[in-house]
Amino acid sequence: MRGWIDRFFNAKVDVEVSKTEKQSETISETLFNAADVPAVSLSGDSPIKLPEHDAFGIDPFAQAIAKSIVAADAKDGLVYAINGAWGAGKSSAVNLILHHLSDSVAKEEVVPTVFNPWWFSGAEALTISFFQELRATVGKSLDEKAREAMATLGSRLSSAGPLLGGLASLAATPAAGAAVAGGASLIEKFSRLDSTVEKEHRKLAEALANQDKRFLIILDDIDRLGTDDALQVFKLIKSVGRLPNVIYLLAFDRHLAEKMVAERFPAEGASYLEKVIQGAFDLPNPDPDDLCKQLLSTVESVMAAPPEAKIQRFWNVFYDVVAPLIKTPRDAVRLSNSIKVSWPAVQENVDRADFLAIEALRVFLPELHQAIRNHASMLVGRQSERNHNQQELKKEYDAIFLDGLPPRRREEIKIALRRLFPRLDSIWGNMWYSDDSRWTRDRLICSPPHFSTYFAFAVLDDAITASESDALVANAGKLGMTAAALRQYARTPRRRKKGTRVALALQELRIRAADIAEGDVRPFLTDLFIVADEINLNSDVSRGFGDYGSNHLRIHWLLNGLLLDRFDLQTRTAMIREAAPTSSVSWLIDLTGRCQDLKLKRGTDEDRGSENFVDDETVDWLVELSANRIRVAAEDGTLLQVPDIEFILYRWRDRATPDEVRAWTDVQLDNDAFVLKMADAVISQSFSYDLGGFGSLGDRVSRTYEYVNLKSLGALLDIARFRTRVSDLLGKSDLAPSERQILERFQKAPEDDPGARSGV
Repeated sequence: MRGWIDRFFNAKVDVEVSKTEKQSETISETLFNAADVPAVSLSGDSPIKLPEHDAFGIDPFAQAIAKSIVAADAKDGLVYAINGAWGAGKSSAVNLILHHLSDSVAKEEVVPTVFNPWWFSGAEALTISFFQELRATVGKSLDEKAREAMATLGSRLSSAGPLLGGLASLAATPAAGAAVAGGASLIEKFSRLDSTVEKEHRKLAEALANQDKRFLIILDDIDRLGTDDALQVFKLIKSVGRLPNVIYLLAFDRHLAEKMVAERFPAEGASYLEKVIQGAFDLPNPDPDDLCKQLLSTVESVMAAPPEAKIQRFWNVFYDVVAPLIKTPRDAVRLSNSIKVSWPAVQENVDRADFLAIEALRVFLPELHQAIRNHASMLVGRQSERNHNQQELKKEYDAIFLDGLPPRRREEIKIALRRLFPRLDSIWGNMWYSDDSRWTRDRLICSPPHFSTYFAFAVLDDAITASESDALVANAGKLGMTAAALRQYARTPRRRKKGTRVALALQELRIRAADIAEGDVRPFLTDLFIVADEINLNSDVSRGFGDYGSNHLRIHWLLNGLLLDRFDLQTRTAMIREAAPTSSVSWLIDLTGRCQDLKLKRGTDEDRGSENFVDDETVDWLVELSANRIRVAAEDGTLLQVPDIEFILYRWRDRATPDEVRAWTDVQLDNDAFVLKMADAVISQSFSYDLGGFGSLGDRVSRTYEYVNLKSLGALLDIARFRTRVSDLLGKSDLAPSERQILERFQKAPEDDPGARSGV
């Protein structure tokens, strides 16, 4: 095991591993090195058989039991019991006891046999199989007379199964009533049988008392039996199974066994088992650090070590979420098996610490896991400000995520959830976050785009995969690669939501802007500027209440992180000057407009202190460059290919004169393609919501209005002639359906914003 795990276990940490049973000790610097951890696979749930496979300190316990079996006085028989919870390692302890008895077995001082009672069902079948096992093991060392006594004893008791059951039921019923009369007959029959049983049992005991060896009968997993079958096993051992030099080694969960006894015999319980068992030993609890180390050996082999930058957070999450849930070796096995199956499907698209943690919650606290899955909106992202009724909000979170948990576990779960979802720091703590971009960059479960991946075991269409993200960053410095990738994303529609994946790619690049190497920024900018208009698609525009943005706007956000946050003004200016001449027209105008606006506002009341991408001289250069690019595009016809021709006409006017623009549109009105382009461009939309209040529920979706506003275009376009050309085109019989739809929408749209006019 590598040093990243050692660093965790060899450091002092003043945090509790678990609070569910007791205050655990802090991790000590004296823990053994990772090299001491046995190389044992946890993928199977099979018990270990050899001491060198013992990773949890069971072997010293097993050695002590084995020594006792060899040395204890067994002239009246003995019954040992190993008590442990499900998955604590009882079967492993039994195997290790047998291992340490191997020398005595070889010398025929101890003769072991394993009886698996859960292979049989019913009192009669259990009794028959029990004595068959005794005969097969113990009988080999006895004379013919003793073997016959054993056979007779088994036969008599198996046929008495119904009688024994009847007596037990009668004894367990306080008000037997009329059943007492029937019970008397039953007791009379059993008494005759009992004298035969005692006689045969005496013969067998005398024969065994003369043996110079011990017979060890092992019964494991008694608590896996049904109540009646488990009680039958205890009855057999208590009544006739106690024989000289016969030692029983039982393994079960004492709490479950006592519950079974109490179910049939309410007055009994622990006292019943004490009458059966002479030596009861609790399996030692495994050291929490041993459990964690064993789990982490699988984590490393399956998930690989986290990168250096993420190691601290991995340990924080592991220590606060995963470690408290691992109580037994079987817990480590269950979680290991889970990640072996689920991790390969999502390994590139989630954070390993968060995935390990949410899988631990799924395996050990499924109801909490489901609550998390069903309430993403309460967990992801950040809480921007204090709620006006913080106490009520806290009660709501407590009810959803903590109700049903024992009080002693609630603080533990609070810490776990706060570690995974920092937003909860503002609910159960007093911490607010101003930026959550790092959560998205690292693909944490608290990030809105990535939350669903942790539950769907697949990347949904709301996130670029990690391999795609890495490719965008790695290829940023290769001229042509970024443009090609963005064009491909623009051709790929999203599966569930409208638009294309290029919007997602731009968002991902914004998050990863700091990862693009300085030497790759210049070719990356050139590609981005070239393709900006091609990927500025209407289908990717988000409109309406609470949602907005075009791909051009997403490019602006990307440039903020790529240029403003990383380079000084001189370097940024040089980069923009290099990329701008190859830029697409609409994007060049958009970028120029932003730079010019910041320059003009400087020193005024509207100045917000925002940095500009370029120096003032370059702003003027961009204005002239964009004007010339518009004229060239107008002359060669490519201006008709820009996404928003109306926007271009206004910006052309700002950089030249209205007359220059009008001269070009007068010519273009003879061009059907221009008329269609303008008719589509001037249709505007407004969106409104009724937010409710005063008893009204309000709207769940927005209402959309379409309108046109041609008044402001009057100086740039002959409006009357334009409308006439639209009507003429609609009269054509060969007009394409999509073109007819555009022109009809234009004609139907009112001349202003009806939403604004009606006061909605």
